[in-house]
Amino acid sequence: MTGDQQATEAALVRPCDVRGLLHAHTRYADGAHSLRRMVETARDLGLEYLGVSDHARSARHPEGLDLDDEQHQHEEIAALQREYPDFTLLHGVEADVAPDGELLLPEGVLDAVDYVLADLPHPDGHTKESYTEAALKVVHHPAVNILSKPVGAYMTSPAPVPLDMMRLLKAAAESGTVVELDANPTAPQLDAAHCKLAAQLGVLLAINANAHRAARLVDYRQGVAVARDMGLDCGQIVNTWTVARLQEQFDRN
Repeated sequence: MTGDQQATEAALVRPCDVRGLLHAHTRYADGAHSLRRMVETARDLGLEYLGVSDHARSARHPEGLDLDDEQHQHEEIAALQREYPDFTLLHGVEADVAPDGELLLPEGVLDAVDYVLADLPHPDGHTKESYTEAALKVVHHPAVNILSKPVGAYMTSPAPVPLDMMRLLKAAAESGTVVELDANPTAPQLDAAHCKLAAQLGVLLAINANAHRAARLVDYRQGVAVARDMGLDCGQIVNTWTVARLQEQFDRN
């Protein structure tokens, strides 16, 4: 290996560079474990922060949180934050999106959280153009901080996602909306095909485990492996940043 190759290799993101995770679910909604257990597991992994992002209640997620649930969760987050002053808890929410690109959030939830992940709607009934327009509406929404798994499980199905990824990623770069690199180990190629393009366009990425149980938090390491294969460095991965820098990024949205 040449000196240049060694320097390039050294610049690539490593598991130890990841400071925190921003997509985790708890027993408040469809997660398997308590908020406390998720926090304690994240701390055991050596992480500095964890973003809790249970689903908001919607027709797709009737078990999701309404405003009262969000407020109760916020109180527990505050109590755990006092108990673990060396660790930072962020209160997020994962929002479903209507076919036309509108966020589906119970009234008042936006005021109770630190950041919003948005899922794209199911592509059924869409053309590539109409689905792309709905996705662009999500990316440009002032409340959306992270676009969650933009190609989702459809990357593993025979039919391609009806989505113009070039337009979507350019919009994310322009708006500062972070795009999620899903670290699900059962689908290791989930977002890999578009990571390099995203980096070239200046899109910020978040490596997330989308953990619905405590043991799955460690899956972020799979996402790091994908990111390394795509030649990504820490500057492009927002959860290698300090929590203060990350919050500044979210505040700019």
